[in-house]
Amino acid sequence: MPSWKNILKRIQDQDIEKAPPHVHALNLYAGRLSEVEEGRIVYEWEVNPDYMNPAAVFGGYLATLADQTCSFALMTELEDDKNFTTSDLQMHFFRPVTKGTIRCEGRVLNRSKTQAYVEATFTNDEGKLVLKARAVERILAA
Repeated sequence: MPSWKNILKRIQDQDIEKAPPHVHALNLYAGRLSEVEEGRIVYEWEVNPDYMNPAAVFGGYLATLADQTCSFALMTELEDDKNFTTSDLQMHFFRPVTKGTIRCEGRVLNRSKTQAYVEATFTNDEGKLVLKARAVERILAA
């Protein structure tokens, strides 16, 4: 299995040649991974009108971005001999997403040997809270 830090570096460099098929299909690396540090990332996503229902970005797509944001945050501190899967994802929507750039910040709040509790906070161009997500990530042997 490749190094988690190398995967994050490829994402930062927007080198998605080796990305899984679902990443290509959902255009998940369309944003920019602008900050990466231990237990925290910032991912900036330009609102894509292709993912809008008549009024705003489809909530299911935002949930996918939230899951990805939480995953990126966990990858910053996960050992290379470990893997993970999301076992619970809770979303709380505060404002519709209609335009601009969304700032997605992911933070690992707690981690044990078998699971991590990760939070994603999305804000709009005005710095207003758009959504908050909480994920429980199950940590597995690779």
